[in-house]
Amino acid sequence: MAMSKPKILCLHGFAESADVFKIRSRRIRELIGDHAELVYIDGPIDIGSLRFTTQDETLHSANEFTNLGWWWWKQTGKTTELRGIGKTMDLLATVLEEQGPFDGIMGFSQGASLAILLAQILHTNQDALKFPRPVSHPPIKFLVLAGAFAVEPKEYQSIYKNKLDTPSLHMMGEYDTVIDIERSRKMATVFESPVCFEFRGGHFIPQTTECIKVVQSFLAPFIPGINKA
Repeated sequence: MAMSKPKILCLHGFAESADVFKIRSRRIRELIGDHAELVYIDGPIDIGSLRFTTQDETLHSANEFTNLGWWWWKQTGKTTELRGIGKTMDLLATVLEEQGPFDGIMGFSQGASLAILLAQILHTNQDALKFPRPVSHPPIKFLVLAGAFAVEPKEYQSIYKNKLDTPSLHMMGEYDTVIDIERSRKMATVFESPVCFEFRGGHFIPQTTECIKVVQSFLAPFIPGINKA
């Protein structure tokens, strides 16, 4: 009997979509090829529409994409709320049960932060954030993250108290003006043994050969055959 391929859940950034994330992660997709199944999903929060520009790939002539997210921030004085997180947890419960189990998660920006929250929920018992119904899913085996940051509301800070032993790769840009690199560095400290790749660039997933080699080396223990890619 043939072994099933590893499966990776892919979570896009704020104000983006699954289609945009496919573009952002195209070199990683090429690296993984048929060695694993990548499942890209759209966030449940519709923020409107935007135009996405890329120099080397266009999905269609209009070059317009749905503008989605996993939550949005509501600032009231010194208090920050995560609006819409309930819809996201409901969606993830369905995805995990119907399309899982997933071996790993790949996330960018807000999607990277959600990936960490999800890994914590599946790995540890905590009360700050839960699924709306019982979910039977094993702990996540690995995380590939770019531009990750911690959520700010105080009620979620307990999620980060227990360090995760989940293997994790953290990509962060030295010139990121959206998520300061110090926020991503701090996020990496939530893990027991994080692998950090800092690059000269901003808020994106680098497409360089150096980056792809780091990703390949990190994923090799989890995706059979990827070293031959």
